[in-house]
Amino acid sequence: MAITVNDDDASSTERQKVTKILIINDSSSSSSSPLVNLSATTFRENIRSFLRDYAETQDYTLDDGNNTIVSRLYLVSESTGVGFPLFVIEQRISSHGSSPNPLCDFCRCVGWSHHYVSKRKYHLIITASDEWKKPLTKDSLTEVTSFSSSSRQLMHGVIHCNGFGHLLCINNDVVSGFLSGDRLMDLWDRLCSTLHTRKISLDDTSRKGSMALRLLHGVAFGRPWFGKWDYTLSRGNFGVTKDQYTRAILILSSMELDTITEDFSGTRRKEKHMKMIIAFYRESSQNPLVTLSELLQYMLAFRAKAPIVRKTARALVEMSLNPHVSTSSVPRDDEEEEDTSDTPFCSSPDQEESDDNGNESSTDTDQDTTIMDTSPTKYDSFDAMARGECSRWSGKRLGEAAQAVLDAFKERNSVLTREELREAVRLSIGDTGMIDFLLKHIDKVLIGDQIIHKFATPGSRKFRFSLMPVNSRADLDQETEQKEANGWTPTTPGLDPHEDILYLYHNLLLMYPDSEVYGDASEVILNCKSFVKEWPLPSYQGPNSITVSCQVVPNHEEILRDLTRKLPPGELVMVSQNTTIRELKSAVEKALRDTYCIMESFEVLEIKNKDLEKIDETSGLLESESGKIKTEFLVTGFGLDIWTELRYEGGFDSWTVDCKCGAIDDDGERMVACDACKVWHHTKCHYIEDDEDVPSVFLCYRCFGDCSVSKKRSVVIR
Repeated sequence: MAITVNDDDASSTERQKVTKILIINDSSSSSSSPLVNLSATTFRENIRSFLRDYAETQDYTLDDGNNTIVSRLYLVSESTGVGFPLFVIEQRISSHGSSPNPLCDFCRCVGWSHHYVSKRKYHLIITASDEWKKPLTKDSLTEVTSFSSSSRQLMHGVIHCNGFGHLLCINNDVVSGFLSGDRLMDLWDRLCSTLHTRKISLDDTSRKGSMALRLLHGVAFGRPWFGKWDYTLSRGNFGVTKDQYTRAILILSSMELDTITEDFSGTRRKEKHMKMIIAFYRESSQNPLVTLSELLQYMLAFRAKAPIVRKTARALVEMSLNPHVSTSSVPRDDEEEEDTSDTPFCSSPDQEESDDNGNESSTDTDQDTTIMDTSPTKYDSFDAMARGECSRWSGKRLGEAAQAVLDAFKERNSVLTREELREAVRLSIGDTGMIDFLLKHIDKVLIGDQIIHKFATPGSRKFRFSLMPVNSRADLDQETEQKEANGWTPTTPGLDPHEDILYLYHNLLLMYPDSEVYGDASEVILNCKSFVKEWPLPSYQGPNSITVSCQVVPNHEEILRDLTRKLPPGELVMVSQNTTIRELKSAVEKALRDTYCIMESFEVLEIKNKDLEKIDETSGLLESESGKIKTEFLVTGFGLDIWTELRYEGGFDSWTVDCKCGAIDDDGERMVACDACKVWHHTKCHYIEDDEDVPSVFLCYRCFGDCSVSKKRSVVIR
């Protein structure tokens, strides 16, 4: 329901400003229904009518070229009465060079580089609650840190006028607490349904402290947090396939708790604490917990319970394990327990609203769970490492190079950064490729009675190295025992469920003892960030209308020019069921000119069926043989502006990705082009760390091998 009110603010004494308010029914029964009913079935038409009927155009722009139109509408929750503004920025893409960032990097990274550049894109923004009365600024278009609490925007999505778009951020309202992550995602999903979007992508980098939610929720529920709104994996990074992603989730979620308890059967503090956590939650659950997935689901739901309920559960578990405990430890209903957490965590999908929407809590102090605990060595010799890591250097050469690393530590007797260690051994080793390979994997090999410890500097991505004796783990345990003697004890299971979840996350999912399978499965899930939701094509909008898809087929010369590029998706057009093919040609031509920069002068010549058969212009949409209405067509014509730079969202130039990991397209990860073959590769796959500059001359693994063979041949000839 929409109403209008007069804004009698002192700053508007000359004229009365009409503010439009849209009251939204946000009850659970309407969480998936459209906000309002719009007559069209295409996004480009619906966004116009939505802004015309429910929004107010602002009297300022966000650039100097008048390429933006800012609109604002107020949304009011029917259940809570809370009102907040939704800003919509229409950003026009011009071929005259006045549009900043006309191409879309998000399309390029999600695999939509082949889409034609749209003439308009719409930014849907909800700012932080303390900025609701302030106008937007130029930074509003770029002030996005994906799913991070550092952003001043609660919600930011961008949708091209062809209906394809990207969700850039969802952040919990930490200022007033009015809008939770679940409510914002519900609103976003309903907006997309209302406007008839086609596909929305997102890059899931959401975290809770040091935990990546796509891994935590993937193991617990078999899907990411955004999966509650039907977002599914689009493609994996570093060549990870959908099948590998599914298998990785099954491997981790089906881990049996009895097996985990047996693997942690030692007497060290870490192992005892793991068994205590599992035992507590299994005992407090009314239903049997068998797998890791069931345990995490219960722990996340337990965290959402009221403090008095959690305290009662702890007391009952203590009584069941120790019958001599007095029943006075069970709290009464009127008792209150201080909640030791600062922000709510996630519940199971069917429970109350949660905060695990991507916010990183500033109160999480979980850094000490991993940084000082050295993982067990993976290889007992450099020969084994050379085989296991598919090294092109022999184990003997790697061992000799490792000795140079040890000498560097003996000379300096300190912790070294990666750059310092690399420079120290460069003169004695010479082969920079081998140095990079060694520094990447040296912490996995025992060198005599010592091991190189590789760790990340807190607060940054830079790596440091230190030389540690093999008994350093025992020294750490001894230090822990001394702390316990002075009154320090580990967190009691159940007292802070977030800390318990964090402990399982690091010590099961990331650092499972004496097993590579579980660590590899976790890495596969972490390498899957790109998710997408697709809305089905609209069917009958009314008794006499229908939506059809019309895909433009380039002519022969255009196909030869872009032989390896996929065809852009078809454009949606709503027409009458009684429309003839001649009338459809006119409607398609108008829609294409209105939507894409490359088609400002495009003229439709013919409309064909999916089998490339020409259709008579006097015929209708109804197939004579089957009696069904045709909804998919191919369009040919002339007038494409093939020389414009605003042709494809991925850019005019074509470039090739063919990395050793299997990736054949840009996935948003850092890449470098080979100076010989010009093919792009991941820097990570060629042992170049993220904090390290790429070399001035880079040769990929293929060209480096060809170069080595050529040198050997020249030596033989000589």
